[in-house]
Amino acid sequence: MTKAKGFNANGFVLYEGPSMLDGSPIVVIATGFKAKPGNAKTGDMIQTWIMRADLHPVVALDGEDRSVCGDCPHRRGPSYVTAKGKVKKGKRTCYVEVGKAPAAVWRCYQRGGYAPLPSAEMLIGRKLRLGSYGDPAAVPAAVWLPLVAACDGHSGYTHQWREPVGAWARGILQASCDGMADYLEATAHGWGTFHVVPKGTALPSGVAHCAASKERGAKTTCAACLLCSGTANVGIWQH
Repeated sequence: MTKAKGFNANGFVLYEGPSMLDGSPIVVIATGFKAKPGNAKTGDMIQTWIMRADLHPVVALDGEDRSVCGDCPHRRGPSYVTAKGKVKKGKRTCYVEVGKAPAAVWRCYQRGGYAPLPSAEMLIGRKLRLGSYGDPAAVPAAVWLPLVAACDGHSGYTHQWREPVGAWARGILQASCDGMADYLEATAHGWGTFHVVPKGTALPSGVAHCAASKERGAKTTCAACLLCSGTANVGIWQH
């Protein structure tokens, strides 16, 4: 990458190195140190973007996003050929629009616009969102743990709760669950869960319906709630 004349004071590099999922080069950028994030649901939280260091995040959707998302079922499926011979992209159910915030952050990184985070102490008094895009388990635990210890509360999710690479995150991140079988398995192994169900479906007993969701009237923000910090069971309608 080329080095910019001045660094972007709104963000810092947390990690550059191999993905813990497949060894490919990834980068983690934290943003929100100066400008307030535009995400009304999460509120005022430091956002973290886990991306391929060498590929535009939109390009990475063609299978290379496994480095940062693992085998998440919400990744885009393989392209296919229709009966009329047209090539169509596979379905993608992830809510993150990678062509927007992740792409802008990646472009700034490629220009050399972000300095390394000077110290975890910069998180003191701030709320932290682990994995605004990407799975935090793609990143070494040693990157996250000092930040979680320093910040004033956090939230985060992982689809790697069955895998050894995600073991460190139990009690810190929510296990992302895509059905009752996932939920039962994750809770049986001591995970706090985030349970996504089809719109209009009742959540299991004992699962709090996300109060920051549209269906609950966005009564609060993630920054104010912080229930998704690894121990509670929370659910939401698929969106």
